[in-house]
Amino acid sequence: MKKTIFISLLGICLFTLKVSAQDSTTETISSAPAFSIADSSTFTGKYKYEGLPFEYMEISVKDGKLYYSGGEYNGPLDAISDKKDAFDASGAATFTFLRDGDNKVTTLQIDYQGQIYTGNKE
Repeated sequence: MKKTIFISLLGICLFTLKVSAQDSTTETISSAPAFSIADSSTFTGKYKYEGLPFEYMEISVKDGKLYYSGGEYNGPLDAISDKKDAFDASGAATFTFLRDGDNKVTTLQIDYQGQIYTGNKE
């Protein structure tokens, strides 16, 4: 009787360990990158701004990353993992691409030092 109980408890413990090992691999697989360079054509182009020291902010691809350039400002954009279509400009600003009803990017919103600037894609 004691052997049966001991073997049953041992089996349950081993089963539990196997199930928890499977759960942790599922988390690793489901964490996909927020941005792929294959999506870059959605974001690239010129965005027109008013009331800024530059008229256009241009988004392009350099070295496999999105890159911004407008007036004296330029640099790489790094995807922000917990926000859709949002990118960090080396800690100086946050670039957020806004979509229309057809899911096309039409606007680039730049949050710079607490001010929000909006430019339309041309």
